[in-house]
This record gives sequence, structure tokens and C-alpha cells, in this order.
Amino acid sequence: MISFAFALLVAAQGGSAPALDMTPTPWPDPERERDGAIFKADPEARATMARFAACVTEKSPEKVVETLNRDFRTTEYRNGLRNLARNNEGCARNAGLRDRLRMNNLAFAAALAEVMLERHAAPLNARLAKAAAGKEAPTYAPSDKVAMCVARSTPDDVAALFASEPGSADEEKAAGKLMPVVKLCGQGAQIEASVTGLRSIIATASFRLLAAQES
Repeated sequence: MISFAFALLVAAQGGSAPALDMTPTPWPDPERERDGAIFKADPEARATMARFAACVTEKSPEKVVETLNRDFRTTEYRNGLRNLARNNEGCARNAGLRDRLRMNNLAFAAALAEVMLERHAAPLNARLAKAAAGKEAPTYAPSDKVAMCVARSTPDDVAALFASEPGSADEEKAAGKLMPVVKLCGQGAQIEASVTGLRSIIATASFRLLAAQES
């Protein structure tokens, strides 16, 4: 069974420095994960999800783009992710899944977004840097607004995060390097984020930012 942890806690202004927290904490945006589920971050499970998402993207690229560009608060978005999973059951077998696939919307969407970000030949950091001066993409929750700001502010560090292996020391280092920018984008709020959660919200935001340039 696949499980994940996603958290971005935006608290009141405090005096402590920004820090990375590897333990699950409640997701503060109910419109993002309405069931309030908290999942364990497992590198092996994340790798399996990446394989699953790669297969789904290969089989249904147009549907992936259409779904990821939707407002994630809507029923259409949730149904879109559900249909992508259900209509590509063969991908679950190809990914090595031997049990029921359990995932929240953000887990699946982030994995799909990362695959889509990798499909272009141009370097991601260059594409994000160009997009930062281009069209704005809509945001749908406080954490999404922070993630979009990060994607527009530090393309090199964002690209480094996505280039790192899930669960690796490089991933934790890359995420830590982003935290000062995350704090600035949070307008001075004290922000604590799991590495997986931070990577996930930045992935979906980065995808929509780049997609906005093509619209």
C-alpha cells in the first residue's frame, strides 16, 4: 500500500528560524485535502508513485494536463485524478503495485506534475526563470500561493529540488535551501514544512506556472 506525508504549517509570526520537519503535521488547507488524511513519507513508496505517474502521463498526457490545470478545490479536479488512476490500471501493475493503491490527491498530482516538468528538453531552471517574467498563474490556497511565489523567485533552487532523489540527503539539502524563500513568500509568517510536502506543492505550482505561459 502506498502512503505519503504532506504538510505545510503556516503559523502566526514567531521568533524561531525556518526549519524542516520530517514528521507529518496536519494540512492547513482543507480545500486541498478535504479528507484531512495524514500519510507516512516513504521513499520507496514515492518511487513507486513516480513510476505509476510516468506511465499514466505516457498513456494519457492530454488528460493529465487538463486535470493539473484545474482548480484543485473542485469536484472536477478530484474526479479527474480519480479517472486517471482508474483508466490506467495497467500502469499500477507496471509500477510494481501488488496491493490497493492508496494515495491522496496531492501525492498523485505532484508525481504527475514532476513527470510533466521533465518532458521538455529545455532546462527547468531556464524555463522557470523565463516564466517568472511572464503570465501569472492562479493560486487556490494559502500554501499554493507560497509555492507559486517560490517557483517564480528561485528557479535554480527549485530545479535542484526536483533533480534530487526522493528521501535522499540531496533532497533534504535542496529543500532546506528553499526555506528562507518560503518564509519570505509567506510574508513573514513562521513556516514549517515536511520535505515531501514542500516538494509536492512546489511541483504542482511550477507546472501551472509553466502551463500559463503556453495558454
